[in-house]
Amino acid sequence: MGFIDIFRIEETVPGVASDVVFSIGAFPVTNSFLFILFIAVLFALGGAYVVKKFTLVPQGIQGGIEMIYESILSLVTSITGSQKQSKVIFPVVATLIIYIGVANLIGFIPGLTSLTYQKVSIFRAPMSDFNTTFGLAFALIVVINLISIKDFGILGYLGRFFQFRELIAGFRGGLKTGFEATISFLIGLLDIVSEMAKVISLSFRLFGNVFAGEVLAVILLGSIAYVVPALWMTLSILFGLIQALVFGALITAYYSSSVKPETVEREGH
Repeated sequence: MGFIDIFRIEETVPGVASDVVFSIGAFPVTNSFLFILFIAVLFALGGAYVVKKFTLVPQGIQGGIEMIYESILSLVTSITGSQKQSKVIFPVVATLIIYIGVANLIGFIPGLTSLTYQKVSIFRAPMSDFNTTFGLAFALIVVINLISIKDFGILGYLGRFFQFRELIAGFRGGLKTGFEATISFLIGLLDIVSEMAKVISLSFRLFGNVFAGEVLAVILLGSIAYVVPALWMTLSILFGLIQALVFGALITAYYSSSVKPETVEREGH
């Protein structure tokens, strides 16, 4: 591979930041944002079409949708251990898994990401833009913490991180229990950092895998012919679906740990 080929590959490798296609006043419209709108329109049109075709006896597309529904509900239930809690979080998790899966796969449609406007690509995979994954992760962790506040109450919620009552009770029971209570108190403070780390972990996990897949696909398609790129694209499709499932499973696990354990156990019976 010569210098010219390397130069061409570098030109087509996507950058970390999304490209601005056009601006509406002071608001820049990026290609990843346009792809998000495109997918949202597809979901709306597809949903309206499928709902009209629903029958009491599942046929065709309806059968596939119900199979996906049952599979995701089974996954969520296996994590929460509660049918009722699963039904509460299921709409969010199912939407996440399907949306992320579609967003990761739709970019493989030939020619879709090659459309340009003023030499700028109109569409870019949303999950290859860190702004998208960070915003998604941040919003979900905020919602989960709000759910926790509702379940525990504001004082009970803060008590998970600032265990002053347990610390005082520990020292009243003696030096040994006081030392143990101090460790628990420090762990509670570390849980604050853990909540922030969840946002970084979720966003970087999703962004890194999708972005790396795009870069490697460009390099392989530009340097090796046919067989290896085809194999890589097949693996990319599989990894795209796995990333959607992993993201949904992690959100379910975070949700499950944000509610009272006794609530989950009681509702599970």
